[in-house]
Amino acid sequence: MDQNEHQADAHRRPKKLIFAPGDIAQTSTEPTPEPQPQAAIDQTAEALRTSTSTPNSTTETEVLSNAARAHQFGANPPLTVSQIHGTNPLHQFNTWFHDPRLPASSAPETCTLSTASLPSGRVSARVVYLKELDERGWVVYSNWGSREGKGGQVFGLSGSDTLGAMPEPDSEPTVTSEIGSGNKWGALTFSWATVERQVRIEGLLEPLSREESEMYWRTRERGSRIGGWASWQSKVLWSAEPAQLEANQRRKSVAKLQGAFDGDSLVPADIDLTDVEDGRALLELKVKEMEERFAGVEDIPLPPFWGGVRLVPESVEFWQGRRSRLHDRFRYFSTAMSTSTPQTIPQSSTSPWIILAITSGAFAALNGVFAKLTTDNHTTAFAQSLAHLFGLDSSPVIEMLTRGACLGLNVLCNVIMWALFTRALTAGPSTVKVSITNTASNFLATALFGMVVFQEAVGRLWWLGAAMMGAGCILVGMREGA
Repeated sequence: MDQNEHQADAHRRPKKLIFAPGDIAQTSTEPTPEPQPQAAIDQTAEALRTSTSTPNSTTETEVLSNAARAHQFGANPPLTVSQIHGTNPLHQFNTWFHDPRLPASSAPETCTLSTASLPSGRVSARVVYLKELDERGWVVYSNWGSREGKGGQVFGLSGSDTLGAMPEPDSEPTVTSEIGSGNKWGALTFSWATVERQVRIEGLLEPLSREESEMYWRTRERGSRIGGWASWQSKVLWSAEPAQLEANQRRKSVAKLQGAFDGDSLVPADIDLTDVEDGRALLELKVKEMEERFAGVEDIPLPPFWGGVRLVPESVEFWQGRRSRLHDRFRYFSTAMSTSTPQTIPQSSTSPWIILAITSGAFAALNGVFAKLTTDNHTTAFAQSLAHLFGLDSSPVIEMLTRGACLGLNVLCNVIMWALFTRALTAGPSTVKVSITNTASNFLATALFGMVVFQEAVGRLWWLGAAMMGAGCILVGMREGA
């Protein structure tokens, strides 16, 4: 790729708000503070947390006189609408993420990724690190190759035990309910206790392209790349029955760790005979194999089963603690995603915007009918029929009142038509689809009212127009979908 192509490609990429914060940003060099001794525990509090204690009059009196025992939030002023971004939750998240009260040493990029299996619906969660945030969503990286872990939940992996390669973006159906299929719905939760804030993101998980994953992969140190190849995500390395685990059983990994710091004398000579193998040796053997495989290779390649996924948000909720548990909570919701993406829960076959658009077209046709009745000769005959029905003499006054009523109904239908059409535009996926549905409804309803009210015949030209409108709806719908 030459320089011009590289610059053109850079302009097409969304702006990255956050990129590898824990890998590139300098961490704090201050030493970890020494743990402080715990304060003396009040006798009443100790009694309350002891399972064997029995409440008595003394403890009950103490509890009732100190009702506000739980932590009270008060680090922030009240959160109002004027203090948050009006339309873009990603920029609002970026503002909170870079709050100076969140030091890098607290790892604010730590978050919980939640996914669910189909068709059981079993939910699992794990702590991961946010590595990127751009104008499309939140990005995390991991090993997705195991059927037992999140890879099987998100991508399905039906028919195989491992993921041979990360799927390309838009290469698979979004959500199905078949056994073994993937469930792309996921959630991320950020909890920042020091500033009493939390952010919850729910949406669809989409795989990154291999080029995008390689960009972050190159920022990882060599040991992390070896670990990416060696780790068997969610695979069981070792299992044991309770009888095998004795109360004072030494663990080889702990003994070696102690020996590394305090001297080899802490490692017993018979460690291989007395310790129970816990699977760590198997993992270390795998690491050694990968080190030998890539010996002399400076740029270790990206594993096919390893990469990034982007959580494209459907909803983003910002929570901030307040006193007395009256917390502030603001939620951004994407109506476009909720109407344009498949759902895991069965939805109504008819969307609300379709009903609004069809009804709006019908009232537009009624508007035309009453407009015509204000000047048509049919109104004269209709006024005479009304006068005869109520035993009144036919007079111009009756006809004028009838035409006035038709004019009022004309105005009323016009108001209702525009109100429904405006609501359809707000709820619909696009202006084009709403306009097409509204026009088609108006076209058909006008012909129906013409036949019923004015005894008008539908000729060949009408059928030709109906066919052309149908073809136009199909073509425009296909173009809009593309």
